Amino acid sequence: MNLFIPSELDWSEKGFRLRQDTKFPEQPGTALVVTVDRPTQLTMRLRIPSWLRSAPAVKLNGKALDASAAPGSYLTLFRTWKTGDRVEMDLPMHLSTESMPDEPSTQAFLYGPLVLAGDLGGDGLTPAMLTGPNAPNSRQMNVTVPAVKATDLTPGTKPLTLRAGSVTLAPLNTIFDRRYVVYWQT
Repeated sequence: MNLFIPSELDWSEKGFRLRQDTKFPEQPGTALVVTVDRPTQLTMRLRIPSWLRSAPAVKLNGKALDASAAPGSYLTLFRTWKTGDRVEMDLPMHLSTESMPDEPSTQAFLYGPLVLAGDLGGDGLTPAMLTGPNAPNSRQMNVTVPAVKATDLTPGTKPLTLRAGSVTLAPLNTIFDRRYVVYWQT
């Protein structure tokens, strides 16, 4: 398992079905539920994301596993799987920064795997300006981007958001039809 998205595997030749129940990233974890035609011995490998700070807590049928794996690797589970077996993995996210290679004081903020972008608003933007060759040239727009330090960030009013003064930072993939900034002078 590589991705943390609601999904299903139906391996009919083996009589093995696997359903992933998750609301990641809104909820920092995932669960895998097994359904089999008959008990089936096989290996399941779970990706342990490199953005985790330490090995995650993993449970099998409600009991903590003695084994785990380091971030950036895989946890291997070999067993005879039965219908109803449930694997749960916590994926605790934390705030981190990623610097530009040539300018360490220019940084992006990440929350777990999510790149956070500062919402600079949509004042003066028209639908025609948002796409294609008519997209605004940033040099023609008078938009002030504040300098930010990680210590300036406070929790936002919505899940997965932070505030930096008057600017809301949200996952980049949630900002539409607005100006935004990803790299900040820190």
